[in-house]
Amino acid sequence: MIVMKMTIFKSNTTTAPVKDWAIPPDNYTKWMFQGPVIGDDEPETDSNQNQWLEPDNITVQELEQRVIRVQNVCRKRHLPSDTINNKEFFVDHLHNLVWCNVFKAASSSWLYKFNILGGYDRKFLGRTRQTPLMLARKKFPRPNAEELKDSINTPGVISLMIVREPFVRLLSAYRDKLENITPPYYRKLARAIVARHREDATKILGPIKSFGPTFYEFVAYLIHKHKEKDEKFTFDEHWAPYYQFCSPCAVNFTVIGKVETLKRDSAYVIQQLGLGHLLGRTTGDKRTRLRTVMNKSRDGKNTTSILKYYFSQLNENLLKDLLNIYGIDFEMFGYDPNVYQSFVRK
Repeated sequence: MIVMKMTIFKSNTTTAPVKDWAIPPDNYTKWMFQGPVIGDDEPETDSNQNQWLEPDNITVQELEQRVIRVQNVCRKRHLPSDTINNKEFFVDHLHNLVWCNVFKAASSSWLYKFNILGGYDRKFLGRTRQTPLMLARKKFPRPNAEELKDSINTPGVISLMIVREPFVRLLSAYRDKLENITPPYYRKLARAIVARHREDATKILGPIKSFGPTFYEFVAYLIHKHKEKDEKFTFDEHWAPYYQFCSPCAVNFTVIGKVETLKRDSAYVIQQLGLGHLLGRTTGDKRTRLRTVMNKSRDGKNTTSILKYYFSQLNENLLKDLLNIYGIDFEMFGYDPNVYQSFVRK
């Protein structure tokens, strides 16, 4: 029997609520309405190309601007820069690569890459029943804080973090872990959320037949715990805010990738480190590709329709409270939260 350990992180209850978004967002709102739905990752490879090309100037400038933006928000919000949450980092000393594994943000794709870099055979990865995360941890154990800091500060090492539009990631995690409940841990959490918030949800949404919590109940649970300032409250790894989960104010990542531009961001890292001959031009993991396609198409709806459906369960006050939790992520990584004003109930 395989026992999986769940890593959870304490909410930073000392951070003041974010009330303004002074730095203009990157122009990724358009992607949210046209790109992948709520699945994991976009395809990273182009089968018509057989080599990793030098990055264009626009890509290089954009990656540089993302790093500067993160640093500016860290200073502006007075976020801690002395402590690193090292638990979800992967350090590949041989290939000069450090990666913070953000769940629901290209994690499947980059776990596969690390398993290839770790020496696993592609055919083995295609047939094994072991999870990619467990396999990767066998090759790349969790680093301690000192090892991680030394690796990040080593010349020539690229430190990578990949993010995704925060509410798209939040909704993806909710649908995957709570709406369609499978793991025992989430069944227990679902029951607790429903017991606490079902009565209020019914008053607003009408009769609810589902066993799992509605999106309204999930959001109400997060907000209640956040406002409660309970020291025992922890964010699950699948919806922990980026700025807490990967400690970007302490790590100062070399590359901030985005799911919305995953193909070229990943290509930049692979080209810079000269890993193309190891990783090849195709993902190679049929199960990962199949899962991605199924996640994107299972509703037959685009991202906008799905977001509107779920966020219509919220009102403006709930949206404001939710931004007090995830607003720094929107600001730090250049996403626009204002689009949700048109989705919520007035």
